[in-house]
Amino acid sequence: MLSAVFRSLARVRGAKALHPHGAVLAATVVRHGLRPGTGVGWVDDPGEDRALVRFSRGAGLPAPLPDVLGLALRVESPDGDPWDLLLSTTLGRRLPFPRRDARSGLHSSIAAFAGPRGRLLVGARWVDGRFLLAVATPRGPWRPFAELHVHGRAAVDEPVTFEPVRHAVPGLAVPERWRRLREPAYAGSRRGRRRSGRSG
Repeated sequence: MLSAVFRSLARVRGAKALHPHGAVLAATVVRHGLRPGTGVGWVDDPGEDRALVRFSRGAGLPAPLPDVLGLALRVESPDGDPWDLLLSTTLGRRLPFPRRDARSGLHSSIAAFAGPRGRLLVGARWVDGRFLLAVATPRGPWRPFAELHVHGRAAVDEPVTFEPVRHAVPGLAVPERWRRLREPAYAGSRRGRRRSGRSG
């Protein structure tokens, strides 16, 4: 049923069922690391990654109307494979919340990932010209581990589909109950876009 709903919505829109349109920009993730560690190498270890960021509006409402804003991050792994994270503006950590500006408030993964040492949320907040990336246990404080620098120039000419289930960051596993919801939704959205003749 979920697949059919997302397929129909994507077919009508000729785009993704949710976050149908967005701007994809080049970015760099500068990781200073985290101690004590989480068991997730990408979070714990310092380094620098080439990345893409997609800013989008969840329901596709026109600006300046508030909408649940999306920040999709794709990091290029050392092997060249994509690692994807999807964050949305929230009230607190778990409740999707509409905003007008991606630089206001918190972006959160909403669902906690299954990490090697327990559940972890990932968040981003705009501070002094860049996004701070942080992790937190469901009840613990946010712990910044990296800076996300968005370069403000278009990164690609073709649409990019971010899929955190297929392209999970190693150690940040999507919980099974969320996989059961997300996989048919993404599959339905992809089929709907193919039927409409568009891949965006």
